[in-house]
Amino acid sequence: MKKIASSQSVLFINKKNLLNWDMLEPVVRFTILVFGVTIIIIALRQDMLFNWEIYRMGNKANLTFKYMLFFSSLIFVSSLAFRTYLWFRYRPYDSNQVISWPEVTVIIPAYNESKTILETISSIYNCDYPKNKLKIISIDDGSTDDTYTYMKKAKQKYPDLLELIKFSKNRGKRKALYEAYKKTNTPFILTVDSDTRLDSYAIKEILSPLILNDQIAAVTGRIKIWNSGANIFTKMLNAHFAMAFDFTRAVQSTFSSVFCLSGAFSAYRNSILQKVLEKWLNQTFLNKSCTYGEDRSLTNHLLRTGFGTYYQRRAYAFTIIPIQLQNILKMLTRWARSNIRESIIFSGFMLNQKRKGNRVLPFIEFFSTVSLIILHFLWFYYFLFSGFIDGHMLFRILAYSILFGFFYMLYYLRIEGKKDFPYIIFFSIFTSVFTILIFTTAGLTITKKSWSTR
Repeated sequence: MKKIASSQSVLFINKKNLLNWDMLEPVVRFTILVFGVTIIIIALRQDMLFNWEIYRMGNKANLTFKYMLFFSSLIFVSSLAFRTYLWFRYRPYDSNQVISWPEVTVIIPAYNESKTILETISSIYNCDYPKNKLKIISIDDGSTDDTYTYMKKAKQKYPDLLELIKFSKNRGKRKALYEAYKKTNTPFILTVDSDTRLDSYAIKEILSPLILNDQIAAVTGRIKIWNSGANIFTKMLNAHFAMAFDFTRAVQSTFSSVFCLSGAFSAYRNSILQKVLEKWLNQTFLNKSCTYGEDRSLTNHLLRTGFGTYYQRRAYAFTIIPIQLQNILKMLTRWARSNIRESIIFSGFMLNQKRKGNRVLPFIEFFSTVSLIILHFLWFYYFLFSGFIDGHMLFRILAYSILFGFFYMLYYLRIEGKKDFPYIIFFSIFTSVFTILIFTTAGLTITKKSWSTR
């Protein structure tokens, strides 16, 4: 599977730049690690990590600091212990227990994806799955390039397998998916992004939880970055994806409430999906129709039914992400908008007595996650207006960010066991710098409809 990811990344990166990055990357990785170790050593020698002089002072402002520090530490440690315990309990479903494979439809919405759509369709066809039980629907969502030309080439290669839908103008991903969902009558549906490629066993693996447990409505796969070798930012996000899927979603799977089924690769039980489609399509928030975040939104609609959502570790898919920092920030901001919106919506029904399934554990997970984000904001503005910010304090914040990065690096090593672990440190610094910017921008533009990264 590693060969798949590395071989495809060269399709989207200038060969000269790729060569330069391949030569430079080990140095960058080593530099991040040395930088992190150096900062921690300096902070320890200066007694900056565990010695909060202000904590022992007695005025009212410092009392506020004292309580903020206590509650932040309590929530962080309790949350991490709770999640780590559940993480060790997670187990993927065993596809070898499936006796027979059902009919399934794979849906691929596409907008200006001429570079990838043909190979995405081919990767689905090449999966180890009975061809007489496999159907693909690909929707051209009003592309302005030659995406549909490549879709027709795919139709020529797989005439009995592939069905094409073409919109005369761009309607948005949600409406493209809806069009295909409504005409699908197979018991299970998969969605795959048009810039995503599947591992050969991905379809069997992602369907296994749905086949073996009739209380599960939908499953998301393990998403890895197709162009992870492009630069330091894609390397960083590849490490982050490992934590986001194989830690966060694995934890949430232990109580069958994965909060976000990735649009890049997920599977649905059609009988449950059809019950929520109309509400999902016509969703509004603050009197504005919802266009982005269709995957997180659909997850909420499914969770509201009381059926479970799950993460299948063995179902691998490889997707492309932006490689420039400004586009990465736009992508993360778009995700933050949907997270804010859907978190507000989830909070309104997660404890509803009419909702089946576990309510306590999702509440604990939701509360701890939201609390940590809010505390991030409180700390930022507290330091900003308290007058404590100086070179000494900034260095201390940097040291704590790196310390957390080293701590999470242990989780990454258990997940991946790869040499890319220093990028967790870089991601920790990155989030310390940009989290406030991303969530502030997302909150102020929460009703924005544009895709932003197109």
